[in-house]
Amino acid sequence: MYRAQLVGATGYGGLGILELLLGHPDFEVSSLVARDDAGKRIDDVYPHLTSRCELVVEAPDTADIGGNADIVIFATPDRVSMGYAAGLADRGVRFIDYSGDFRFATTQHYAEYAAAHPGISDPTHPVEALLGRAAYGIPELFQSKVADAAIVGNPGCFAAGMIIGLAPMFADKLVEDGRVTVDAITGSSGAGKKPAPIQHFPHLNDNVIPYRVFNHQHVTETEQTLGALQGSKATVDFVPQVIGATRGILCSMHVALTRPITREQILDRYREFYEGQPFVRILNTPPTLKSTAGSNYIDISAVVSPDGKRAVIISSIDNLLKGQSGTAMQNINIMFGLDPKAGLDRGPVYP
Repeated sequence: MYRAQLVGATGYGGLGILELLLGHPDFEVSSLVARDDAGKRIDDVYPHLTSRCELVVEAPDTADIGGNADIVIFATPDRVSMGYAAGLADRGVRFIDYSGDFRFATTQHYAEYAAAHPGISDPTHPVEALLGRAAYGIPELFQSKVADAAIVGNPGCFAAGMIIGLAPMFADKLVEDGRVTVDAITGSSGAGKKPAPIQHFPHLNDNVIPYRVFNHQHVTETEQTLGALQGSKATVDFVPQVIGATRGILCSMHVALTRPITREQILDRYREFYEGQPFVRILNTPPTLKSTAGSNYIDISAVVSPDGKRAVIISSIDNLLKGQSGTAMQNINIMFGLDPKAGLDRGPVYP
């Protein structure tokens, strides 16, 4: 059995990967680390884990990060894994990080991301030398790089929905001027576990709240990745909106086409592009927020205007699974040469 150490174990992202690891045939959880709830048993923090896990949460100040572990999973805010990265690299311990710390190949791109992130005040990267050892963790596009990487930067939740949803369009140079307008809705769990005024029930219930319009941090990695697929600059005009639901992301992505094309041709191309990818489902009908809830699937469909000059690509993911811990588990499987589906054999929960 491989040993996984989880840092940031008591947040929603940490909980998500813990639940997956507990059902994984090839991994055991060696330790749980978190500032919040340190000293408590995890099943006291989350009673639904009763009889499944009794580990005590260790404080990061005293825990041996990287000790007794084949991989360390950082389900932590930005700039946390940076502080441990050099030590883990020296010890030869691989790690995966949920934040943007290792999503970018250059410090310039990291600085662009940091400038858009409301929680980052320092745009510099203290372990620049390790960026070349990291892979960007969208396994549908970069499986071989993930397999060989010592460090994997898990994608942002919105970025996962947009990049996988648009990759064939950009790879085939079907997007006029490389420009896409994205309207995306997300459940409130994307903001994390700590309470905030925007998540206050009377405010959020029965409400739709746009935020960080044209200035969301996940745009940087999305434009980078889609631009590389196309071979020229990509521009994403992004309008995220939080709604009164717990989980899920639905992206409606509007593009002008470089040549007329039918809906059937787009769907056939998507099926060809993602052939063999176990978690990509191409639908004949538009996906819904609930169609992927509780699973690692991404559902994608398309609608084309009558003149064949415009298209809307729609993608649906569970923000806590395909947008976070599910993709992390898929990446970890690939890093260790395991079946990418291991520990992820769970379908959507409906209704």
